[in-house]
Amino acid sequence: MEVEALREKIRAAGVIGAGGAGFPTHMKLAPNINTVLVNASECEPLLYTDYTILKEHIGLVVSGAEEVAKALGAGQVLLCMKKHTASRLHISDGQGFGDFTQVKQLPDVYPMGDEVIMIYQALGRVVPPGQLPAKVGVVVINAETAYNIAHAVQDIPVTEKWVTIAGDIPAPKVVTVPVNSNVRDVLQAAGVAVPPSHVVLDGGPAMGNIIDPGTAKITKKTKSLLILPDDIPAVTFKTVRTERVLVRTPSACCQCFSCTEMCPRHLLGYPLQPHKTLRYMGMTEEAGLGDFSTASLCSGCGVCTLMACCQGIAPSISMTEMKKKVGKARLGYRSETPTVPSPERENRMIPIERFMSRIGVLRFNRVPVWAGALPVAQRSYDLLLSQHVGKPSVPLVQAGDLVTAGQMVAKADDGISASLHTPVSGRVTAVTEKAITVEKG
Repeated sequence: MEVEALREKIRAAGVIGAGGAGFPTHMKLAPNINTVLVNASECEPLLYTDYTILKEHIGLVVSGAEEVAKALGAGQVLLCMKKHTASRLHISDGQGFGDFTQVKQLPDVYPMGDEVIMIYQALGRVVPPGQLPAKVGVVVINAETAYNIAHAVQDIPVTEKWVTIAGDIPAPKVVTVPVNSNVRDVLQAAGVAVPPSHVVLDGGPAMGNIIDPGTAKITKKTKSLLILPDDIPAVTFKTVRTERVLVRTPSACCQCFSCTEMCPRHLLGYPLQPHKTLRYMGMTEEAGLGDFSTASLCSGCGVCTLMACCQGIAPSISMTEMKKKVGKARLGYRSETPTVPSPERENRMIPIERFMSRIGVLRFNRVPVWAGALPVAQRSYDLLLSQHVGKPSVPLVQAGDLVTAGQMVAKADDGISASLHTPVSGRVTAVTEKAITVEKG
């Protein structure tokens, strides 16, 4: 298929980055790409969504990735997965699939799902700081995204989401649910109750966010729902007041450099030095902000907070705040030159089991069962117009319209945006600037 035709099919199907980033996939089809990497590395602990997709539909994942490769003229597709995933699937390193896809096994370390780190691990190429993977001839798509692309080629839009439901529950499982299902209804259908002194995370234990299960929804970006105790390190740092951290950091930081020495992107040679950024926190003036533009290179993996810091001051929170300041001032760091990885990188990568033990989730690491489509008892769906990077979707319907499951109800706006489809048939009862409400009929 020609690249423009494939781009339009992906755009029309509403395919976005399903691994959590949410970038509209049709915008990734850039020129001069020679390699397609399928990210099935399952970066965060406790997540088995991509593993299950590969177990059930590896053919569709490969087909979607190869459609992209053929359209772009890329001669190589690597299906990247950690060794533990390959072992469970009985897949060997270098094993072939499809027409020209090969498996690339990655070490069981955190955060291997960071696309910059994965590209280096799989290909030995370093993406220059602040640049996109296309700079080194690579496009990265999540395993579920590739699965959705295979469907898009058949004109099947994105109306369901694959989700891991795990944590401190009796029976973890992977399910599919309609996009924009209410989290409370999903948990109820899964037979999962949230115990006292527990929280629900949308995403993994390190980078996921605490959500209110009574109001939150499953979006196209949701990868998992984790039910975890509120007193483990993975959760406690998420409940710290940001203002308190920023005031305390300059005086509490002992400048031990551990946050910098263990930073996965710093180990790739990126000029990212969290310990220097921490000195600036608490200052109110904006003078000198440009000196901290490298904060824009932070991936938010949380290694500095969860593994490195001996003072308990959560450097990742300070880095996030600095990224906001730098972004607002449009001072993001960018280089045209690839960096040189540290010779210490191999010795400083973090084994996933050690990471899980350190953040308090190792005891919850159980391979979930594939439970199939979850029968969610939900009558009304609020279809969010902004569940992707870029501009909100533009409504195509109005209150009173009858819609059919799979129908496009909002189109992608100009520029970076994505289309939206209803997962259920019914009647549109409201259209606002934030959502389209469909009453299931």
